[in-house]
Amino acid sequence: MKKIFILTSLIIMLFTSCTKEDKIPSNTQFLNLGGEPYTDSQTDVWLYDNYVVPYNMEVKYKWDQFELALNRTLVPVYESLVIPIMKTIKGTWIEPYEQVAGSTFIKKMSPKKFILVGSPQYNNGTITLGEAEGGRKIVMYRLNWFSVNDITLIRRIMKTVHHEFGHTMHQTVMYPEEYMYITPQAYTSSWNNVSDMDAMKLGFISSYATASPDEDFVEMLSIIVVYGKEAFDNRVQEATRIYNDPELNGGMKYDPGAALRQKEAILIAYLKQVWNVDLYDPSPGVKGLVSLVQDALNNIEEIVNK
Repeated sequence: MKKIFILTSLIIMLFTSCTKEDKIPSNTQFLNLGGEPYTDSQTDVWLYDNYVVPYNMEVKYKWDQFELALNRTLVPVYESLVIPIMKTIKGTWIEPYEQVAGSTFIKKMSPKKFILVGSPQYNNGTITLGEAEGGRKIVMYRLNWFSVNDITLIRRIMKTVHHEFGHTMHQTVMYPEEYMYITPQAYTSSWNNVSDMDAMKLGFISSYATASPDEDFVEMLSIIVVYGKEAFDNRVQEATRIYNDPELNGGMKYDPGAALRQKEAILIAYLKQVWNVDLYDPSPGVKGLVSLVQDALNNIEEIVNK
């Protein structure tokens, strides 16, 4: 009987507590439920106006380990460098493509998220400077080295941006299959053991280009765009000179300069036919992608300081 009484009392108490309406004071503050108060900084406002609004691109510079490899030691980018870096990227990548292919192209094809990281990502004997994930996200490393006065470093940064964007394009529409068969026997997973000179003798624009046909293709695009046609022509001429010199040939089975020209021709046709992008100047007074990027790089201080 006593047990029944106690159970009945509990039911009454529970019912009463559930039906009672207690008003919460209007000035009550709940802790740890909605995050810390946050006000947009000048950097956030600039990124919103220059990337989110016109291109629907998110630029993340605040630390978020879950956007990165969990087994790597990395550091955030300095906030003071974010706007100069993104002005550089806009002026030497977005705007040149807009001029040759139109604003719709870059809005459609551009990645929707940039992740900025201050340090390099160190691997086993190599360093990762950039990564692209499915054409929707680009991660940029080693940005705390950025300086508007260091054009060599800026070219390396922009080479990475154009390289990763090249992956976005060929992952959307593949380049012609014949590209893969120009130098098929020379691709190697041990590309980091191949010097730039040895790569040139095999018909590649860089040692990393020997990693795979895809890397070869985007290395051709990014290096020609960022370092210019003259630098590429010089590499082609040097490769052919070595091939034609009996003392330097060393058993080379094909002209590497001719192989580089074949790759260049396929790249030019692919960009024009698929994306309506002129790699080189299509006519006097009309600039192609390479000329526009070179102009921007030559005026980088003006771009960053405006």
